Amino acid sequence: MSDGSGGRRKKRLTLIASLEGLEKAKKSLLRLGFESLSNFAEAQLLSRSSVSNFFTRKPIQLDTFKRICEGLTLEWQDIAGMTKENINKESKENKTNLSSSAEVGVEPVKTLVRQITVSDDSSQKVKAEIKLRGDVDSLQNIQLIASILREYGGGTIKIIDIQEGSIKLIIEGSQEDIDRLLLQIESGELTEIDGFPIKSTQVLSEDLEYEGSSKEKWRLVNEIVNNPTTGRNLENVDLSDADLMRANLRGANLSGANLSGANLSGGDLIDAYFKEADFLYVSTGLNQYDLSLANLSGTDLSGADLRHANLSGANLSGANLSGANLMRADLRGANLRGADLRGANLRGAELINTNLRLSNLRGADLSGADLSCTDLTGADLRLTNLRYANLSRTDLTGADLSRAIR
Repeated sequence: MSDGSGGRRKKRLTLIASLEGLEKAKKSLLRLGFESLSNFAEAQLLSRSSVSNFFTRKPIQLDTFKRICEGLTLEWQDIAGMTKENINKESKENKTNLSSSAEVGVEPVKTLVRQITVSDDSSQKVKAEIKLRGDVDSLQNIQLIASILREYGGGTIKIIDIQEGSIKLIIEGSQEDIDRLLLQIESGELTEIDGFPIKSTQVLSEDLEYEGSSKEKWRLVNEIVNNPTTGRNLENVDLSDADLMRANLRGANLSGANLSGANLSGGDLIDAYFKEADFLYVSTGLNQYDLSLANLSGTDLSGADLRHANLSGANLSGANLSGANLMRADLRGANLRGADLRGANLRGAELINTNLRLSNLRGADLSGADLSCTDLTGADLRLTNLRYANLSRTDLTGADLSRAIR
């Protein structure tokens, strides 16, 4: 049986809006005439849950954070508390705290303090790339990293993107500040940033328009929503936090795709291929997206992590869910006729009034599941764990219960 522990995909870098940034975001939402968060989410092709998380100061992925700020016509660095003003304010607070610690005889923590050089913000901007050794999901304090870059370079420097792998910082600033920062690195004065060793640096060509991966992602989402096509190849693509409600994904290859936090409710997913797709919402460990009433007939969801997913009323007839993790999933009224659920984890799942006729549940874990009023006619339940399952008014006509655990 699958334990559905996940772990196939690394966590993404997440951000939380600062308190001041959140107030700016709320004012911008009203200024732009959005009547509700739902209206804003729909306009940005974002799932409602990701927008809600932003406005309740829960961690959300960097690219989603940037998408929301762009839709509100705000600078994401400002909303995240990474601007020069925020950093100077935080620096003053740190100095005050250090003085207080010294007064009571507490050993103060040593911190890097440098004079920030303020350059002319109107001068031509230059982009550069700094690669650090480490993983994006290991980053803890982007504000501190932005502060260090400004301390060694100058006041115009800001992070405009962060990419995964070996951490790749794309920065922008005046020619003077970028040159100063890179000189500090080349001279050996600056060898690491917040504990991450510097691997390499380069100035990006002036005629090269830098396009972050997040821009490509949202272009693709827009293409899927507005130009429906059958049989798209979306293998290993990132569609996390996207609003794909009622989207045409018929016959699409979504194997290995990142669908965490995405809204797929009401979508046409007939014959789509979802093998090893990632549905796990990274900030909470629970799936926030909605697949209720979705047509998933004949789809391949083998090994997919669908914990806590809302699949009520969905059409999963003939679908391959072998080894899938459906723990505590809502499958009330769903059609799973002839579905392959071998070795699936259905612990605590809601299967009330579900059609499981002729389905293959061999070796599945249904312990604690609610199967009341469910149709299991002709189902293969050999070696299935039915301990503590609710089987009241369940139709088990012709079902094979050989060596089932009850």
